[in-house]
Parts: sequence; structure tokens; C-alpha cells
Amino acid sequence: MATNYDFLFGRSFEQTDNNTQRPHVTLTYAQSLDGKIAGRHGQQLILSGAQSMTATHILRLMHDAILVGIGTVLNDDPRLSVRLTNDDLPEGSGPIRHPQPIILDSKLRFPTTAKLLLPTSPTTPWIFTSSIHANSQRKTDLEALGAKIFLLDLDPSGHISLEGLLSTLWENKIRSVMVEGGASVISSFLKSGLVASFLLTIAPVYVGKDGVSAVEDAEAAPEFDGISYHALGRDVMMVARPRYSASS
Repeated sequence: MATNYDFLFGRSFEQTDNNTQRPHVTLTYAQSLDGKIAGRHGQQLILSGAQSMTATHILRLMHDAILVGIGTVLNDDPRLSVRLTNDDLPEGSGPIRHPQPIILDSKLRFPTTAKLLLPTSPTTPWIFTSSIHANSQRKTDLEALGAKIFLLDLDPSGHISLEGLLSTLWENKIRSVMVEGGASVISSFLKSGLVASFLLTIAPVYVGKDGVSAVEDAEAAPEFDGISYHALGRDVMMVARPRYSASS
């Protein structure tokens, strides 16, 4: 490989303390120099260069599940699969395994036409929504297409309870989850105190004031320990460990 990805392959993304009964959470996303992850009204932007995109797919390969919010599904219609070849992996690596797609969708807006539900999708999504949708026609239609629907309580802000989410994932044999976005999901996890690994790709571009900021509530974000920086072509990836206060 032209680019050295050893700093990723040498990391462990497993929960070291099984007493927590929740998966290891890795938060990773790409942003511009001015801190934007999307264009106006959430328009998809291709910020990552080829090397950092490969790093993203290596990270997907190393996690049991990949998580995004419904906004990402509606705006980008992603596949959330691993797009690598054996040439991208160290010699002796096992077969490529796709992570389980996890979607946070409290209002159950997941479209029945999404790419994640196509017969060609390597994995069908697990959708986490509110219990008020237990008997909805949308739930029935999505399940008929192969989606698995989980009903959870909402937190005081009206979002899916992250504690409840991670507990349910653990019960379903998910030991590591990679959180990719969008902005609301990134902010919620950053201030939750639940993130164990943080990887931020910074692309040398400016988006402008109309772009969507990566973090909605900067005051709630943690500080970081164990920071390192890695050049990936034109981009730089920051790898760190969040440090939360005792009250988090």
C-alpha cells in the first residue's frame, strides 16, 4: 500500500471493560477547514480524498456496526458497506466483512426505496425508532423488505436514548460501533460521555457559512487525550481518546 495505515490496523476497537455491557463507540467523520461536514440544507459533500476514504472503509471493516442518523439516509442514501479489495489490507487478512448498518430514526421516516433495502445490499439495516410506531404501516412495510425494527424510549429531548441503544446493541452481540453522522448524531454522542475513540479527518477545503457544522453544541464537547496526527494524501486524520469529566 502506498499509504501507511498501520496506525489503524494496530488499534483495538473492542470494549476493554465488559462490565459496562455496551459496545466500544468510535466516532469518526470528515470536515472542512472551517468545520463543515455538509453543504447548505445538508447537501452531501465529498470532503475526503482517496487515501482518507480508504481509511474510512478500513475502520468500517474493523467494527461490528456502523451508525448514522435518518438525516444522512434521506440526504445521501448511503450503502454503509466496506468498499475495499484485498490489496488494501495487510497480507494474511481474513475475508472482507461488512458492518451492520444502524439507523437512528425516532419518527420512522426511513424510505422503502433506500439502497440499504435493495437485494444487492450486503446487509439490511437495523432501524431504531420510538415505540409509538409499534403498529405503524411503515414499520410493517420496512420489515417486509428485510429491515429489523427496534422500539426504544426517547430521551427528554425527543431523541433515541443512546444508553438504551447501546444496551440493545450489546444484547444483540454488537461489540463495536462506528458512528459516522450527521451533525445531530455527532453532537449527541460527543456530549454523551459514551465515545471511546475519536477519529477526525480534516480536508484542505472551505465550505462557507451556509454549510452544516459538525458540532452543534461545542460547549458540550469533551477534551482529548492521546492525540496523534496522520497524513493521508492531502488530508490529515486526528486520532484521539475523549476525556470526560466525572459528571458526564
